[in-house]
Amino acid sequence: MPNPLKRFVLGSRDALQTAADGSTSIYVQHESPGAGKEANWLPAPAEGEVSLNLRLYEPHRSVLNGEWQPPPAVKIA
Repeated sequence: MPNPLKRFVLGSRDALQTAADGSTSIYVQHESPGAGKEANWLPAPAEGEVSLNLRLYEPHRSVLNGEWQPPPAVKIA
């Protein structure tokens, strides 16, 4: 989808902002979340479905045996 950032993916090579507790919030939405959050913004279509994929290279054993699960996506109104 064309977008003002020309961004179609976020990954470990991007300069993502982390919170004081070490967590990283990703904003998957059509409108910008604000200038201070655009580093973590993945532009999405205004309508329709969105599919998220998590790609892990050389994952730890906890991923392979199911002990670790990614945190759920949370829809914020």
